[in-house]
Amino acid sequence: MDSSAVKGKPLGAVNQSDKWQRVSPASIIYFVLKFVSAIIQNGIQALAPVAAVLATAGENRWFVLGSIAAGAAVVLLVGAVLSYLNFKFRIDKDAVLIRSGVLKRKRLTLSFDRIQNVAFREPIYFRPLELVILTIESAGSTSEEVNLAGVPRPLAEEIRRFVLERVKKADANQDKSETVAEAEPQQGSVVDLLRLPVGELVRYGLSNNNVWVFAGIAAGATSQLDDLWDSAFIEMLFDMVGETVGTGIAAIATFAIFMALVILTLLMGASIIGSIIVNYRYHLTYHDGRYHRTRGLFERQETSVPEVKVQSLKIAQPIIAKLLSRFHLTFNQVGFEGKQAPSKKSKFIVPSVQVPFYESLTERLFESTQVLKKPLSAISNKFITRHAVYSFGVPASLVTIPWVFNFGWKGLFPLLVPIVALPFVILRKRRYGYAMDGSNGVVRRGLIGHTLTVFPFHKVQTIKISQSPGQRSSGFADLKVKLAGHSLTIPYMKLEDARTWRAAAMKEVRTSTKAWM
Repeated sequence: MDSSAVKGKPLGAVNQSDKWQRVSPASIIYFVLKFVSAIIQNGIQALAPVAAVLATAGENRWFVLGSIAAGAAVVLLVGAVLSYLNFKFRIDKDAVLIRSGVLKRKRLTLSFDRIQNVAFREPIYFRPLELVILTIESAGSTSEEVNLAGVPRPLAEEIRRFVLERVKKADANQDKSETVAEAEPQQGSVVDLLRLPVGELVRYGLSNNNVWVFAGIAAGATSQLDDLWDSAFIEMLFDMVGETVGTGIAAIATFAIFMALVILTLLMGASIIGSIIVNYRYHLTYHDGRYHRTRGLFERQETSVPEVKVQSLKIAQPIIAKLLSRFHLTFNQVGFEGKQAPSKKSKFIVPSVQVPFYESLTERLFESTQVLKKPLSAISNKFITRHAVYSFGVPASLVTIPWVFNFGWKGLFPLLVPIVALPFVILRKRRYGYAMDGSNGVVRRGLIGHTLTVFPFHKVQTIKISQSPGQRSSGFADLKVKLAGHSLTIPYMKLEDARTWRAAAMKEVRTSTKAWM
């Protein structure tokens, strides 16, 4: 790393030179951990050859295991050193330039007009050295995210200031009527919005649905072990259960319920621990037109999102969060949809808040809107008929006909599907609701829990009304609203309401001078 840059030499001087910069040699640790993480993400099947070698090594298995571990360590270290030596960056006047790769060389040019966010991450192994990981995120593609690992904090802060200034200028060139700075109520003022104690992080861990994510990971890992299980192991497991609780149906059912509760408790514990590790000392502030967030126990993360790039605010309340009277907020940003959706780690989430906070945040984001306090209109009951009959009833009937010929009366079982699905269709219909105030709209969706999505009409890209033949005859329609980051659909709303929404959105798009991204 250029020593003059570390000591605070203006970035403009570095920028004007054609010299490529290196990150700190300590980034070798980062590259080692990155390779290890990639191996783990490939799944347990990646270790199957190692297991096969150990199974056939006999008495020499510990020697073989040590040799494999030593060889893997050497490969990891050499790969990390080569990655460090081949990684260079340069901050140009128009873009961030990156050179990287060992076997496959990569060249990345990230122009300032595509930059979505500049964030800091401070892993525990970088803290004694006062180094950070500087992350520059591109709007629309997480595959083009820039990570500068092992940058001294003073230089990282200077790079962030320089890049954000260039981003503001790029935004100003795209929209002369309004710049990011004009959206700032008081330049330089810092508004302290939220600090979360550990108790709230525990509530978030219990209610954020990560329990089911951990359950899916555990199930996937278990499925990878199927080939390692033999019949002798399974017989031994059944023998142990029989000796413990007996062989009766009631005893086995009781044992199964007990084990399910134990597993659920362990999963909840893992979710709580994960929530504390990721969100420890969570702090949300507002400064210079951006929302800034710091969090993390082992890795402190500092990230921000420009207010003008927030396309909508998602207010989620899963079923457990409803019992705890808490809500989890997500800022939906520009350019993230479908295959380009960001990882959960990069989402801007505000966890475990109550009604007064999300109402005040909504008013701040969308200029004192009171849309959340308006009564929600319900969709038509014909939504139930449509899905119960056409989504479940008709397919079940088509399956039943050949099944009856082949299996007799047992072939009628598919007809139970629409009966079982009916309560869920009814719940989903009841969760749908919508309201608007002329400038902003809110849509509620869900099944058992629910999600409110609030968005300003001036950020609508397209709005489409569609009708099926049945809807045309009954005066209902589906309304699809497309924003820069995602889309919303309101099914079976009154046709008059759909036209009112479309007219209000088109008026805001035509007349508003606010920046839409």
